[in-house]
Amino acid sequence: MIEVYPLFPVFSLFQKTPLSYDIAERITESDKSETDFSRIRCPLCKWQPQKSSRWWCADTDFPEYFYEACGTSWNTFETRGRCPVCAHQWRWTTCLRCGENSLHEDWYEEKRKTENG
Repeated sequence: MIEVYPLFPVFSLFQKTPLSYDIAERITESDKSETDFSRIRCPLCKWQPQKSSRWWCADTDFPEYFYEACGTSWNTFETRGRCPVCAHQWRWTTCLRCGENSLHEDWYEEKRKTENG
């Protein structure tokens, strides 16, 4: 006699649930809202970061004075300056080209008035 009951939990793992639909929808939405790197530039030297550019969540003195860094490497512009691991909101961003610090918000270029309507 074959017992089917012990296999039920294994097969139930492959069933779609309302939660799996919710997760898939969130992933799809995040893909749609990719960062437009063409509107991000260092306010000092005008260097433009790419999707592959990486910053570190590291202890720092001037100008941020943050000493509880987690060591994460990520693209700071994909999270608008918030570390995805420790959730520190970075106010300052160091340019990977010129090495100078600028307020994170100053990196975002405003849309041209003609594009806004």
